[in-house]
Amino acid sequence: MFVKYIRDPVHGYIGMTDAERRVIDTWPVQRLRGIKQLSIASIVYPGADHTRFSHAIGTMQVAGQIADSLKQSVDISKDEWQLLRLAGLLHDIGHGPFSHSFEEVLVKRRGLNHEEMGKKVVAESELADAIKDIGYNPNQIIDLTFGKDAKKNRYLHQVTASQVDADKMDFLIRDSYYTGVDYGRIDMSRLIQAMSVMKEEIAIDLKALHALEAFMIARYEMFLAVYYHRTVRAAEILLHKAMDYADEILGFTTFKDINDFLKMDDGYISTKLRDIEPTKFTSPKERKFAELAKEMNDCLCNRRLLKAAYQRNVHLRDPYVARLLGDENVRIQKEEEIAEKAGIDRDHVVVDVPTIDSIPYYPREIDPMEIPMFQTTADGAKEVVSVSKHSQLINVLKGYVDVVRVYTTKEYRPKVEKAAAEVFKSLPFSAQISM
Repeated sequence: MFVKYIRDPVHGYIGMTDAERRVIDTWPVQRLRGIKQLSIASIVYPGADHTRFSHAIGTMQVAGQIADSLKQSVDISKDEWQLLRLAGLLHDIGHGPFSHSFEEVLVKRRGLNHEEMGKKVVAESELADAIKDIGYNPNQIIDLTFGKDAKKNRYLHQVTASQVDADKMDFLIRDSYYTGVDYGRIDMSRLIQAMSVMKEEIAIDLKALHALEAFMIARYEMFLAVYYHRTVRAAEILLHKAMDYADEILGFTTFKDINDFLKMDDGYISTKLRDIEPTKFTSPKERKFAELAKEMNDCLCNRRLLKAAYQRNVHLRDPYVARLLGDENVRIQKEEEIAEKAGIDRDHVVVDVPTIDSIPYYPREIDPMEIPMFQTTADGAKEVVSVSKHSQLINVLKGYVDVVRVYTTKEYRPKVEKAAAEVFKSLPFSAQISM
């Protein structure tokens, strides 16, 4: 079945079928070698230079393992098994340079996230030809990988898109390995072995509850320690601003077709940012954007990062806080209020909150109601049980806290700290868990 093996530091030897080799050897997949999995997190964790390519291979492997486990409770054909592995391989194929940092700009400019781009890459690039050559329809991959409304065989889609899926398992272990932190080391084998299909959905045996709890804790700890680390975010903000300003003059998001999009990787953007020369622009507006992009990129390259002047952990069940965290206009309003109170320009104030466009995972994704569990009765039958009745720990993790930070430059830090405290003190009492 496997024609070649890949040596992976996380999963050991990963087998590759002839169909997978044909797809892996296309440019859209090979391009992922030039996109770091954690963007510029290496500015804090020097080992975090692993790429979307290695994560794609790892997710393919885990997707196959989940499919093998599910065969104990449901029929999965050879073609379905192969399609599930290909779905794992291609689930991140639509990511742009620096992953979520570029995605923020793309969503803002064109309303396209990496999943929408993934559909286009599969359907409109050479990948479509490769998929047809191996006997499948590109729409099969698109539906399985990016479809959210599957009514039949939902469990197949959930292998790569659910609360406990191949994507999350691989990136937790992989990101933990390369950053050197221990928080993401989960018992993946136990979780996979405990999976079954109940009512068209993947469910986990209640006997594996401890492994599931450890998995949820790992997600939360990796959020705090890596994905939303204050210095990582300080660098990400500068990178995002540099790309946003540069997009006005260089048109990163104005690609005409999918092949133009696929020309871009981390190195492409880095080079374009470094080569910006404001004096070459005759228009005052364009020159201003060029100056700002160059300033942000120079600060990033020389590690002159923004400083976190204020941080607040907030409870997400409060509607005001939920609106603050989810509405860019509200955050802009808060930036203006803080800048006014501090007596500085608003460009020197950034209110930062985690969103799915900016980081790979954030606490609001945790919803124990979306994790079906089952137990086996005395007569051997399987029945669905509520995870919330058996795990107070997962209940607590569900949207328990999120983080609001205010960043500024070093010289304005004292002023912004005081102003931010005044602005955010008006948050409802239910939001004031920790300061």
